[in-house]
Amino acid sequence: MDADNTLILDAATLSNANFTLQIGALRVGALELSDTGPVPGWLRRLSPPDWQRGVSLESHESAVKAAWLALIVAITRTCGVSWLTELDALVAAENKITQMTVARQLGVPVPETIVTNDTNALAAAFPDGFVIKPLGPGHFYQGDKALVVYASVLRPDSPELAALGAAPFLVQRRLRALQHLRVVTVRDQVWAAALDADNWPLDWREASAAHKSFEPAVPPVEVAHGAAALTTSLKLGYSSQDWLVCRDGCYVVDINPAGQWLFLPEPIATSVSQAIAHWLNRDFK
Repeated sequence: MDADNTLILDAATLSNANFTLQIGALRVGALELSDTGPVPGWLRRLSPPDWQRGVSLESHESAVKAAWLALIVAITRTCGVSWLTELDALVAAENKITQMTVARQLGVPVPETIVTNDTNALAAAFPDGFVIKPLGPGHFYQGDKALVVYASVLRPDSPELAALGAAPFLVQRRLRALQHLRVVTVRDQVWAAALDADNWPLDWREASAAHKSFEPAVPPVEVAHGAAALTTSLKLGYSSQDWLVCRDGCYVVDINPAGQWLFLPEPIATSVSQAIAHWLNRDFK
């Protein structure tokens, strides 16, 4: 596959293109996908994050949006693409409880985790405090303002817990991290970059400078093996994982099946890009 035969597609671009879908075959401009022969593909997201933002639930615009997404889902399943990560695996792996459950089954260390709306249960499980983070999306819009819900430290008597029942949150034992590790996998390849925990917030994403402060790192053996085992079990051809290196061991705290990597230092950013490009240039014939 070369640049002239590469199709970049999501709900936004398809809705602005000339296309025809017959059962098992899609033509967009001069390019065609067909279930008669597999072609390689990488599935990151079905639409841009802000596509048709502000559409009201059950409105006409909502029905239109749902129809375009239904079409994209159908294309991913029926038009002969062999995905780096299949859609079902990607969707399943985005669920944080699923991630923690699979890690526990594999023996990969995770922080003690509960989801509850009972503050007494929180006090009993974590009397000295805990980390709370979104179970669902961690970003939203308030009017035109984009907001992010970062992981934060609370205590059982924190006033913020008055709103605990409004939405389910992931609550975890607080770990005293020495390092943050961003671990990226493509098939059986693993890369890691490290960020000292002392100089940054608990959730390093709060500090924009942190994104440019990672350094290439050789991951501990248990991290490299654990990251690879997680991707195999979750059937992820690509993943971006967050690990914490602590005095008592290394813990995985998040697995993003379509996460970012270009902010990482060289040679990692280029190596990951090249590995993905190599997959997309595979010859299936």
